[in-house]
Amino acid sequence: MSEPTLPQTEPRATLREVFAGRRGRLLIALLLSEFGAAVQGLAYSTVLPVTAADLHGSALYGATLAAGSLSAVLVLSAGAGIVVRIRPAILLFGATGLYVVGVLLAALAPTMSFVLAGNIVRGIAAGLLAGFGLSAIGGLFDDRTRPRVFGLFAMVWILPSFLGPAANAAITLAFGWRWAVAWPVVIVVVARILVGRQADVIPWERAGERVRPLNGLIVVAGLVLASVGSGLVDAPSGTTRLTVAVALLALGLIVSIAGSLRVIATAARSRGRFALIATFFLLCGGFFGLEGLLTVAVIDGAGGSVAAGAVVLAAALVAWTLVALIPWNSWLSTPTRISAGCTVLVIGIAGEIAVQVVSTGQVAVVAAAAAALFAGAGMGLAYPALSSAAFDALAPARVAVVATAVAFGETAATSVGSLLGGGTYSLVSSGSGELTTRAGLVLSIALCGGAALGAVVLSRRTREASPAGATAAPSSA
Repeated sequence: MSEPTLPQTEPRATLREVFAGRRGRLLIALLLSEFGAAVQGLAYSTVLPVTAADLHGSALYGATLAAGSLSAVLVLSAGAGIVVRIRPAILLFGATGLYVVGVLLAALAPTMSFVLAGNIVRGIAAGLLAGFGLSAIGGLFDDRTRPRVFGLFAMVWILPSFLGPAANAAITLAFGWRWAVAWPVVIVVVARILVGRQADVIPWERAGERVRPLNGLIVVAGLVLASVGSGLVDAPSGTTRLTVAVALLALGLIVSIAGSLRVIATAARSRGRFALIATFFLLCGGFFGLEGLLTVAVIDGAGGSVAAGAVVLAAALVAWTLVALIPWNSWLSTPTRISAGCTVLVIGIAGEIAVQVVSTGQVAVVAAAAAALFAGAGMGLAYPALSSAAFDALAPARVAVVATAVAFGETAATSVGSLLGGGTYSLVSSGSGELTTRAGLVLSIALCGGAALGAVVLSRRTREASPAGATAAPSSA
């Protein structure tokens, strides 16, 4: 199996080139679909507390919140066995149908259990479509243009992140939570119709890739264990219960991380590609874990306002987007960009830890924003380079397999990161009277830093395992 080659320098890929022809029209449709999915996901996050109160389903709140990501992880961790057996247009139609069913189950729900079921169905659809979208990008864009494409997908999340929660809250107040849940389906369905019109341009050939449900069950079981552990202690209730909670959280994280690396290794089939996707997994785990803690770190740790917390979070997201859009490949090599991005993320996380240790008030908020800018810039450097390099020098028959592994890496890392950071903080802050809020935040952020540090170490392996060389031949599509 050939290793991915990481070229030292590449000619600059222009946006005009990226959006040219039918593949450009397909890319626009995929970006619109991603935008709709972002709005939909933020709608659920915004209105779910209102939904739970209205349907008297608070007991199912946590399960409903996690259901979509867990079912997506399960689908993606089973491998590309489904994707490689179904033509892209048929897969798109089926997954979109599941998505609409999931939204309707939630929007028309008479009880909270229907919302839970809807999120499970939506998660299955999201898992299928994540593999589909990355397969299209991996098959249509060559090694030179692909990093620019992945940079564009980061940009799509900026507008929903800023305006989505406020818009959905306004819709909820004016028309009710059901409309807030339902309205983004229009954007998503229109976008997927546009994708379907160009789907025949996507390279595809039927393959006999195995479906591996056991891998997915191991990962999901670990995530469930960790979730149970993080929520087991809701008050200082004795050493025994706290010990059990810590053990469950630690065991769940170990199982889910080990299972995730097993899924990635099964798909990669080479040391170089495994190092790339595993680095991507750890990078995403570190950043998304930190992202979930930024607001609480500013408000509870540094004594800032809710608005200050939102600004710090926005700083990380904006930095990610802007840095990802810069055409670094014209002068900065891919291996250097990956290593630099992982290192800058670690610096940003270290800065957030320093804020909790040495400062409070306005100075702490400014310092936290600066550290968040570093963390976001690290993602902007490494994220598009890693997700793109996983497809370098890849045989066409393997594109769907690697695409599914990359999509799995990000989806699983989001769940693992939220438990590594937020789950640890939840457990520590509710179950121990011995640690202050800031000490709990330092511990939680440091664990996210551990994941990012692992990405730094593995990024060196990507350089060693994948010596620089010529890029793969450009796609003819």
